Amino acid sequence: MTLVLALAAAGLVAGALLPQLIARIPDRAPDPAVVSPELVEGGRPPSPVPYRELAAAPRLAGLLAAVTAAVWALLALARDGAANAPEDLPAYLVVGLLGVAMAYIDLRTQLLPDWLTLTALGAAGAWLTVAAAITGDWGAYGRAWAAAAACLAFYLLLALLRPADLGLGDVKLSASLGLLLGWSGWATVASGVFLAFLAGGVIGIVLLAAGRAGRRTSLPFGPPMLLGTLAALLLS
Repeated sequence: MTLVLALAAAGLVAGALLPQLIARIPDRAPDPAVVSPELVEGGRPPSPVPYRELAAAPRLAGLLAAVTAAVWALLALARDGAANAPEDLPAYLVVGLLGVAMAYIDLRTQLLPDWLTLTALGAAGAWLTVAAAITGDWGAYGRAWAAAAACLAFYLLLALLRPADLGLGDVKLSASLGLLLGWSGWATVASGVFLAFLAGGVIGIVLLAAGRAGRRTSLPFGPPMLLGTLAALLLS
């Protein structure tokens, strides 16, 4: 419990700094090939919101701080008693921190910047390499990368089949999430993917019932992927 409280407090500090991180992300034009037709007005894709503007939203620092504190506390609970904890915990924390920023950006723009998705994958991979070297559990390390590749291939196939529902940002995010899920085990990978689609379906139904979305409305899938991963880790 001491670790949970300590990480919750640290999460408050780390999350409060996320707006500064978001403001530093380079702006880019949206890819017309992955923009939902419902977001297009006059036949042209919408202008992306500058990241500095996203980072300047009122009370954003407090919101992201609270969410990060909760995520870090839940990750500490999820990894408590795990075979390789706490050696593997930093990998989960860094993806959790960047995941909070990615969820916010995806909800606002329906885009996941490479600057965050690829950083999450690289950081998680580096930390798990250290964890494997410390614990000697190279079997879990190999399984983690195999799961990352499997999730990447699965989501890429879905993105090719349903480009209006999944973008390449979701595909790249799946690699880092698959890495963390795979480190825990194949059952956790399966439950993480299932819970992501379950969360996405529930959110869609709620928005549809509330009149905030239509049957053809494109919804960001990054937050459900992150929620599904967190839930799977807690249940594993």
